[in-house]
Amino acid sequence: MRPRELPLHFRALRADPATPLSERAAELLHRDLQRWTRRYVRPAARVMSSISVWAIVALKRLLPFQFSSHSMLDRLSVWFLRRCVSPEGGELLLRHFIVETSLIRFVARNSGLEDIPEPHLMPATFEGLMGHAVIQHDINMYRLIIDTGERLRALGKFGCEQQACPDFSMLELPNIVPDDECFRLINLDLGTALYFMNMLFALLTSEDVYEQAVNSFQLDEPLMTHLADITGDSTFRAWGTHQSLSWLEINRDVPRALYMHAVVHEYAHTHLCRLAEECHRSAGSPV
Repeated sequence: MRPRELPLHFRALRADPATPLSERAAELLHRDLQRWTRRYVRPAARVMSSISVWAIVALKRLLPFQFSSHSMLDRLSVWFLRRCVSPEGGELLLRHFIVETSLIRFVARNSGLEDIPEPHLMPATFEGLMGHAVIQHDINMYRLIIDTGERLRALGKFGCEQQACPDFSMLELPNIVPDDECFRLINLDLGTALYFMNMLFALLTSEDVYEQAVNSFQLDEPLMTHLADITGDSTFRAWGTHQSLSWLEINRDVPRALYMHAVVHEYAHTHLCRLAEECHRSAGSPV
């Protein structure tokens, strides 16, 4: 193997058909993972974040009050994304909010259940993250699981009904504009940036809100189950986190869990888009 062909893991990320990623997501990940900050800043940021979050949570448990400021969290997060995060990392983060909303809408619209609300959180710019979007996107996922669960239980069912050709119309993503021309102090890769943002999130939210957000990743299990039931494709079940809300914890590698949570949603979205193409071809209609 010639030196110029190494490392191979970047090529494998883009070439492996078993891990479905859209061309855009694969390109962004490929470029973002090659940032020098992944190797030289992330290890220190990971340790700093772990110690800081542990100290913040411990202090909040000892104090007789819970300090939080969601507006300040919005402003500092947007400033940090504009000034310290790579354009690829910023776009990947915005994509996650939009992709997650698309998956929620898909389940809500194709579940066969009545009155399942569809969220409208589609931030195509950093400015769109204002208004507590970071917290709201977790709430949207909880509401989907609660609403579908309550309606299924009331009907005596254990899962959504399979649809012959579901409605895929909500899967198209808008054009994302992550303020590429902003002057940046440093171009952190997304994984490294999440460690710094995790400290802000722990500091500027109450313990209950932080715990709710940290454990929302475990909702990927029921989400993927709903997608599998609706499409009749068991592939989605393989991407579940195999975790349960019956085990709640804060002391975990939150940024890594969030990163993998976003990647799993990219897999699910790309796979749904492929199923949509197959469905349209079989129906003889244009995609």
